[in-house]
Parts: sequence; C-alpha cells; structure tokens
Amino acid sequence: MIDERADYERAAIGYLVWPLALADIVREAGSASSWSRIHARQAVAFGILAGGAYLLVLALPLLIVIAYPAISTTAVVTIYTAGILADILGGLVLFGLALFYSGRASRGDLFAIPIVTRLVDRIFPGIR
Repeated sequence: MIDERADYERAAIGYLVWPLALADIVREAGSASSWSRIHARQAVAFGILAGGAYLLVLALPLLIVIAYPAISTTAVVTIYTAGILADILGGLVLFGLALFYSGRASRGDLFAIPIVTRLVDRIFPGIR
C-alpha cells in the first residue's frame, strides 16, 4: 500500500529542494507510484533548469561588460545596478514558481511545467 500523504509531501519538498528529489530518484523503490516518479523527475529538471537560468541572470552584467570593454564607469555601475535588480526579481520569480509547484504537488495534483515536462518526457520516456 502506498502512503499517498508521504508521496505528496516528498514531491512538494522536491520542488523546493531539488537534490532531495534527486535522492528519491536514486533510491527509488520498485513500489514507487508513477505519480511520485513523475514529480521527482520533474522537480529535478525544474531545479536544474531554474538554477542554470538564475546563474545566467547573475552572470549577465559581467558578460555585458566583457562584451563591451570600452564602456564608461557610469555605464558599468548602471549595468550592475540593473543586474542586481534583475537578480532579486529573478530569484523571487523562481522561488514563487517553486512554491506554486510545491503547493500543487502537496495537494496531489499532476501537472505539466511547460519546458520542463517536455524535457523530462524526452529523457525518461515511458513514465507517463
């Protein structure tokens, strides 16, 4: 018998802390439900993609300054100020998405995340 409440909690936590979802995949029991397998894989893919996107947002000011080395000091300060604001906004958006997906998983919903679910379906065919 599968303990649905424990599955829901593990899936919800996986969206907030994706390495825990990765641990669920690694030590996945044969009795794991397809619902929990889908969410674990989706949470890992979401965490990795969101982390990569956030690293890109963090690096964007540096990449701009490297691409245009002859810009003024004022422009560099402006770029980094805008970068800090983008970092804060990006972090809040990603955290909000993680909370939203976590809440849906904790209620037992099965849902698709636009880019992530297609990627998971390609990497792990036959789970759905």
